[in-house]
Amino acid sequence: MQKPKSAWAWLPGLYFIEGLPNAIVGTLSVAYYSSRGMSNADMAMLTSFLYLPWVLKGFWGPLVDSISTKRNWVLFCLGIFLSCFVGLVAAQFFSFWIAATAAIFWILGFASATYDIAADGYYMLALDDRRQSFFVGIRNAFYRLAVLFGQGAMLVIAGKAKTFFEDERIGWAVSFGACVAILLLCIPLFQWTLPKPRSDTPRKDSNVREVWANIKNAFREFLCKKDIVTILLFIFFYRFAEAQLVKITQPFLLDSRANGGLGLTLEKVGTIYGTIGAAALLLGGILGGIFISRRGLIKSLLPMVLALNLTNLVYVYLAAAQPGSAAVIGSLVVLEQFCYGFGFAAFMVYLIQVSKGENKTSSYAICTSLMALGIMIPGFFGGKLQELFGYLDFFIYVCFATTASFLVTWLAYKQLKRQQNSQ
Repeated sequence: MQKPKSAWAWLPGLYFIEGLPNAIVGTLSVAYYSSRGMSNADMAMLTSFLYLPWVLKGFWGPLVDSISTKRNWVLFCLGIFLSCFVGLVAAQFFSFWIAATAAIFWILGFASATYDIAADGYYMLALDDRRQSFFVGIRNAFYRLAVLFGQGAMLVIAGKAKTFFEDERIGWAVSFGACVAILLLCIPLFQWTLPKPRSDTPRKDSNVREVWANIKNAFREFLCKKDIVTILLFIFFYRFAEAQLVKITQPFLLDSRANGGLGLTLEKVGTIYGTIGAAALLLGGILGGIFISRRGLIKSLLPMVLALNLTNLVYVYLAAAQPGSAAVIGSLVVLEQFCYGFGFAAFMVYLIQVSKGENKTSSYAICTSLMALGIMIPGFFGGKLQELFGYLDFFIYVCFATTASFLVTWLAYKQLKRQQNSQ
């Protein structure tokens, strides 16, 4: 293994690359299909389906742990990423671009979910406990930097290239081409800088039967947890309203004012929603974690579920008033994103707490897979509802849909209080 300081040579890149395809598949794809003229109903259904790799991630995690090394998995996924981004550049000019890009996004999603497993495992093998603690904030910072690039900078690049070349296809090709350039730089860099920890070896005694048995044991332990019904309801419904809203916010910002939208350009949406808004979301998450650490999760649940849901009223106002000032729109979106990040922290801390047990790593992976499913299913019908209702009535409906979030938060509060009293 290399010296401790050598982690600076590979760790920032490792986690920047982890965040990039995740942001592109999970968020940028929404703005991409909307800007290319896809209806909100079709866009919401298609981009929700792209969450499937993260829904299934818990099932093939043991395979990554058993076959080859984490370092090899990281390098393998980099090759898949590069192929996918090259494919996305070319697909802009296909007559069947929707089918082509959807297939590529789907492959990119599976590779990204696999990379998540391998990179996190590699991090624990390549660094000792002290350096793991030291670099935890740094790795999260570079992951979030990639999210800012994927959600914001790529929209700005696409918008400026579209204006320069007067062709939206070229605009998006240039944007995805920027990712090609990043991967062409990172692949040789990773091959040179990634250390080869002695402990990074495949399990010699693993076989398909053993891996499958481990998966079944992990699910059995999780499903036999006390209060499992409350746990599942919280995972599926805490973000029920937000899961529908998130598919429509960017199309709403991009859509014409005649259609009830705000008529912003790709550059403005990239700056407001993908850059400043994403930074506000990150800040809200950090402050949310500090808030919970000081007050405890039980006392934090109510203010955090309020923060998550009440700021949906921002979009009711924006749809009703359709303000012309980009500063007003940006300020309100930033407020909503900050409060969303703040409220989301309670969700993640709850998942950590209910994952405790003999197989806590597997339990947490199952929780995050179910979390993705809880985002995917509401997203399927969110776009259709928006087309039926229009933007204003849809945002009003979303505010009523937050009732589910408040109900499951109350159930989780009662569950945690019972656990506290029994200790």
